[in-house]
Amino acid sequence: MACVLRVWKSIIPADEVTVIDQEKLNTQLISLIDQVEKQQRLIGELQARLHHAEEQSVELDNKVFEMRTLLQSGKGFSQILDLQKLLDAFMSVCRERYSSINSAVLLRDDLEPEQLSYRVRACFGIPPLFRSAYGDEEIFMFRIPRDQGLLWQLIHQGNVFAVRDLRKLPRFESAFRNWNLNVLQSDVWVPLIKGAEVIGILTLGECEDGSQIAESNYSFLEEIAAVAATNIDSTLKYEKNTRILQNLRTLYDVNQQLTNVNDFKHLAEETLETAVRALSAQKANLMLLNPETGCLEIKLVHGDIPDSTVKAINSGSLSTRVFEVGEGVAGRAAQTRRPVRINDRGRIDQSGPYPVYCILSVPILYGKTLEGVLTITNRVKRNGSETELDPMGRFGEDDEQLLMSLADQAAANLNKSRLYSTSITDRLTGLFNARHFENRFSELLSRSVQAGSNLILGIVDIDHFKAFNDTYGHRAGDLILAQTARLLQEVASTVPRCECFRYGGEEFCVLLPDGDMAGAVALLQTFRVSAAQRRYEWAGGTIGCTVSLGVASSGDFNHGVSLFEAADQALYASKEGGRNRVSVRHASGIVTLPSEEEPKAPQSV
Repeated sequence: MACVLRVWKSIIPADEVTVIDQEKLNTQLISLIDQVEKQQRLIGELQARLHHAEEQSVELDNKVFEMRTLLQSGKGFSQILDLQKLLDAFMSVCRERYSSINSAVLLRDDLEPEQLSYRVRACFGIPPLFRSAYGDEEIFMFRIPRDQGLLWQLIHQGNVFAVRDLRKLPRFESAFRNWNLNVLQSDVWVPLIKGAEVIGILTLGECEDGSQIAESNYSFLEEIAAVAATNIDSTLKYEKNTRILQNLRTLYDVNQQLTNVNDFKHLAEETLETAVRALSAQKANLMLLNPETGCLEIKLVHGDIPDSTVKAINSGSLSTRVFEVGEGVAGRAAQTRRPVRINDRGRIDQSGPYPVYCILSVPILYGKTLEGVLTITNRVKRNGSETELDPMGRFGEDDEQLLMSLADQAAANLNKSRLYSTSITDRLTGLFNARHFENRFSELLSRSVQAGSNLILGIVDIDHFKAFNDTYGHRAGDLILAQTARLLQEVASTVPRCECFRYGGEEFCVLLPDGDMAGAVALLQTFRVSAAQRRYEWAGGTIGCTVSLGVASSGDFNHGVSLFEAADQALYASKEGGRNRVSVRHASGIVTLPSEEEPKAPQSV
């Protein structure tokens, strides 16, 4: 105002002020001052509006940038169907936006059916190993369980929140202590929500300058998390559907391969091989329930096991541990009749020389009847053309469902093979019956002719069997038939692919595909001598018998005399030669081998 007064005096000479009405002057002066003040206020308002407009422009520019970032990120995320690449891209966008030094994504995990957890599936800037109860362990095995505590209450709200305070101390001390959350080195957690479900968590560490991400940036993190969660959920479902399709294709292929196979051992071996291959397992075994002992017995094994051990176990020549129902993981699966899946090696009995990181056992059920248990252990990974143990590999829900389907197939195959076995097996001796002999003989003979190989046929006849029945009765005769058949099967099991049949009455047949005559004769001689030496308890004493045998090869009888007729002629020669002998029918004639013992009538002591 003083400034205005000085201006006014400079305009009006002092001697003239006296002639001007003082009151009018004051009025004009006050009006001038009001105008100046109004102009100043207007300028101030305009400056404030300009500043506000500039702030709004910056804020709008940031919003536009964020919207463009979200839009471009959404487009980019939607084009990625590989989960690992998607998570890496999501983390990269968030780190770059806030100069965060590290990040991690934890996704819902089904490795432990009893406890829902979230496991690290991608990370950046975090040490690859962390200290666990087992020592140093891969960061991708780090997981935290879901509970009802304060931390999880905040996570379920879906809002971004800081897990450390301004002093960088944990806000959730109990959770950090119990779950070792310092491993993640995070300051801010971003829940990944799809629908009403928490499918994962994004963690971000401090900024490069040591500061924390400002709370004003949380809204953008929530927006991009919503976009990422939708794409992560879609990718997880895509991968799950892909695995389901692969599993269905695996089951279809197995069914196609085994449609015309009736031998359970062959069926089970194919099932184990499929399980190991499809589930990337290190080992697999099949246990069957022994109805007499009520225990589980290992019948077949497959996988990363020495070949000699596999052959010994699968052939039955090597005895293995027997499990009670309820004992161990397999025993629990048998007892509960439900799958048992353990991915925490601390809960697995480490009784063997090699560590078991994960195990999955499923019951083999036919209807409501427990038949056995199918078990796989450990995962493997590809290393070039080879496979190696994967200590981080674990079995998931999809693996469990596939193994259950394979177990269902095994149960159906077991029942199928039993029905088939019943139809082709002689009830008294347990050997294949005459009808099956006719089919196999025709099949193998045709195959040998086409391949130019030898099919050797041996015919066995128990000496003086009618007289034996007349002397000791038919029950004693049945005992001799059953025990002689068992001995024949024992001797024949030492030769691969050798098959034994009860042809009728007291006659048995032996088929040796791709055999040589010298080996066949040695086999039959071993059986003949053993049969003559065996004694069986009966009616307070012992009884026994001798056998006569005839043998011929398809190599000598492709034309003219049939192979069966040739072997039968040789058998007749053994009987004519005194019994308890082996005779060989060659193309040039019959050779009867000398017996080490004189022929004997049915014996009793």
